[in-house]
Amino acid sequence: LQSGQACIPLHDHPGMHGMLKVLYGTLSIHGFDRLLHEPSAAPPPAAFTPPLLPFQREALRRALRRPAGLFSAASPPCLLSPHRDNLHQIAALDGPAAFLDILAPPYDPDAGRDCHYYQLLQPAPEPGAQAHGHEEAAGEVWLLEIPQPADFWCGGEPYPGPKVTL
Repeated sequence: LQSGQACIPLHDHPGMHGMLKVLYGTLSIHGFDRLLHEPSAAPPPAAFTPPLLPFQREALRRALRRPAGLFSAASPPCLLSPHRDNLHQIAALDGPAAFLDILAPPYDPDAGRDCHYYQLLQPAPEPGAQAHGHEEAAGEVWLLEIPQPADFWCGGEPYPGPKVTL
């Protein structure tokens, strides 16, 4: 459940597949695909707004921003895989929303499947260039891995039903 105008921060589900089905209300989902570190990839910009502290450069992640999607109860499920839309931010629009979120395999920090949170970074403008507002266009972006936001809490429940076999 999300109250009106509430937002689940940008986060991931490493190594997991997922299905999100809106039951009530409308959600805006901004999806990102994590890009692997390739030797031929461009290095991160020299500066971001706001500036990074030296130790934060180790927490930078390249990602591909996908166009945002609007989902309602009439929409098909939103699907994610380990490589597509695995990082996402979910916001309720125009009032409260409820959705069912199924992830598999389950979270397991010992197996590398723990949730991480991110901040979308904006490259600092070149000297003499005008700063632009927050860009929403699809394309390559830089994310900073951050601790779980202090104002966000999310709970889960184990599945008590019969064993599911695929």
